[in-house]
Amino acid sequence: MSDRIVELKPRPRDRVTVALAGGRFFTVPAAQAEPLRTGQDLGEVDVARLDALDQYFRGRDKMLRLLARRARSRHELSTALAAMAIVERVRGGILAELEEQGLVDDARFAREYVHARAEARAEGPHRLRRDLRKRGVARAVIDEVLAGGFDRERQEAMARTLVARKLGGGAVDERAVRRMADLLRRKGFDYEVVNRVAYDLLRRAGRDAVEEP
Repeated sequence: MSDRIVELKPRPRDRVTVALAGGRFFTVPAAQAEPLRTGQDLGEVDVARLDALDQYFRGRDKMLRLLARRARSRHELSTALAAMAIVERVRGGILAELEEQGLVDDARFAREYVHARAEARAEGPHRLRRDLRKRGVARAVIDEVLAGGFDRERQEAMARTLVARKLGGGAVDERAVRRMADLLRRKGFDYEVVNRVAYDLLRRAGRDAVEEP
């Protein structure tokens, strides 16, 4: 659909907003707007080009801001672009460019995510796997990242440290044992680990009960 330029308005960061008579407007780099003039008639191809440029730079700028706050998976970024009504062709171009620049890498994202969540939140492999899948990381990538990193010894050490932090040095009863077992299951530890830690807590609860005056 053809249209006519009614205004060219300079914007920050060397951008120009091109307003059309039909009510549409596009913000593009100043260099791309240089040949344009107020009152100029645009053909369908010209309008489509402005639309694509607007979507590309608007989408890329948003993705860079998101990545500046934290690492994200390709799926997370694609979802954010779709929410901005960026068409699939432009989305693919933006994501491909970010991958080429090393700003988007699902394997690196998964490694950093697992390390941060395991260390800061004491999350086990099942919780981590589920959360990474929600973020669109491929199963093969998740398998590789988690392989060998959560053997029974490490999980048990993490679980016991978490329980000790939650319970402190106070007395333990059966209600506390159930609460800790539920917590460990939510955190995503193997059932064998949960059962072993819960069993040891029950033994402690029995001793505490005997020692009560």
